[in-house]
Amino acid sequence: MGFFSKPILDKERVKALDGFRASAVRALDDLGKNAKTDLEKTLFAGMKKNVQRTPIYFYPRKSLKERILHAGGRTFASVVKGEHVNVIKIYQRGKQRFVVRDNYINMPAEHVFDGGKLAVDGIFTLSHEYAHFPKPALSKFAAVNGISAEQAEELLADTLSAKLAVALGYPKELVLGHFKGREIVYGKIPFKQLIWNAVNK
Repeated sequence: MGFFSKPILDKERVKALDGFRASAVRALDDLGKNAKTDLEKTLFAGMKKNVQRTPIYFYPRKSLKERILHAGGRTFASVVKGEHVNVIKIYQRGKQRFVVRDNYINMPAEHVFDGGKLAVDGIFTLSHEYAHFPKPALSKFAAVNGISAEQAEELLADTLSAKLAVALGYPKELVLGHFKGREIVYGKIPFKQLIWNAVNK
């Protein structure tokens, strides 16, 4: 018997997760075929690669991190529902140096699953984490829009995950509702309009 009396991923959950991955790959293939620019095709291909190859580690929680922030006389709650981790390790052996790159996704199981099925919010969060990967022209996009590279990465992950959610058949109103309140992350960027465009165009 392991540390937990019941495994986080049972057969039913594995089947649900595998079904989601297969559906996501098909949807991303369709998005890539209908992309208007080479950059869009590259982004959908990068996301598809993540869906196919990036391992996920699940934890028996509803969120990964929670904290209270104070800014400008206001108080905010920050809740992390998932994270895409990129690790670069350098090993030295004699005069030789080896660089090992690794990336994986951490997710709270109680947010992702509802019993043996995937929860809708869990699917949206998972889609967002799959949308984190090295993106061409990210620094230029950030500079043009007057935002940090981190904000630019989050913005592209939000818009890509919104497009995937609609391609998977989720109602546009539901997808837009999921992103309500996220505009606080982006300052003056017209986030609501950008997400609306991602969902409707």
